Amino acid sequence: MIAVLGGGAMGAALAVRWATAGAEVALLGTDFDTPVLAAVRNGRAHPALGVTLHPALTYRSCDEWESVLAEADVIVVALSSAGLRDLVTIGARSARADATWVIATKGWQADTFESPSEVVGSIIGSRQRTVSLAGPALAAEVVAGAPTAFVFAAHDAELGKRVARSLRSNTTATVVTDDVVGAETASAYKNVVAIAVGMCEGLSERFAESALNRTFANGRAAVFAQGMTDMVRLVEAKGGRASTVLGLAGAGDLYVTCLGGRNGRFGRLVGAGATPEQALKAIGSTVEGTANTRAALALASKLMIDLPTARTVDILLREEIAGEEGFQRLLALFAMALSSNIAAPST
Repeated sequence: MIAVLGGGAMGAALAVRWATAGAEVALLGTDFDTPVLAAVRNGRAHPALGVTLHPALTYRSCDEWESVLAEADVIVVALSSAGLRDLVTIGARSARADATWVIATKGWQADTFESPSEVVGSIIGSRQRTVSLAGPALAAEVVAGAPTAFVFAAHDAELGKRVARSLRSNTTATVVTDDVVGAETASAYKNVVAIAVGMCEGLSERFAESALNRTFANGRAAVFAQGMTDMVRLVEAKGGRASTVLGLAGAGDLYVTCLGGRNGRFGRLVGAGATPEQALKAIGSTVEGTANTRAALALASKLMIDLPTARTVDILLREEIAGEEGFQRLLALFAMALSSNIAAPST
């Protein structure tokens, strides 16, 4: 049996994907998922996905976790990074000692800067039983069964292959890697870069209202390139491989997040003139890139590297950039970040 912790968009989408592949799956909601469970139990659409879920799924609330986790041989963690430690600690009390933990959470802990697999590994006593899920996977497309490629990063190669096989189908491709550090670091930093690229796209709306009437496509491309450079720099500094950044976990995930992810949408709203608070309210769900930006800068300081995209995003999230003065400030900051920092990563 597969137990999925977290009834949000990605948790529900992954639960459906595994159920479609033929697995017995239970979706375990947190206290925040009460409206979700109420809807799906009554045959209504998932509030975040807008579709009804797979009929074979079973649903459990927090007070019903124990019996399910005691039977599950695979536990999929689809929680926000903020709630990861507390909820995994609760779940681990009931979980089988030999259970495999598949981690779909992306981002670092705000206080310790630990990766998701480090957090889960410390709770269950071994990272050898963890597999990190990465790659370009918008929840709406995952639940719809659209062609999707996932990366399974594991310290135990055989475990990674076994989990990957359980999800593989004619519309689901799987890649296994032992570069856990690279996959998790790229998965987190891509949120920062997507905000930066989104801000550039938001700028195009301001240009459209001016005599310049430009799309800022050149700027978006340059920021995307700088973001990839920064991602490689950070991954290598942490001991990961540049090739991971150039694959699904890095470039692939960044591309789809810029196109349709929450972090890209957040950046577009801010770039168009909304305050960060207004943008968050409009999106209505967690935007991990805001916390990821602060964590990335703290890691960069510790590792003695520079991350221009994170520096710029951090400034823009802390300062008022609405109105004409803010518009000019935004342009100046991106120009400064790009003019002297695009360079090939060290090898």
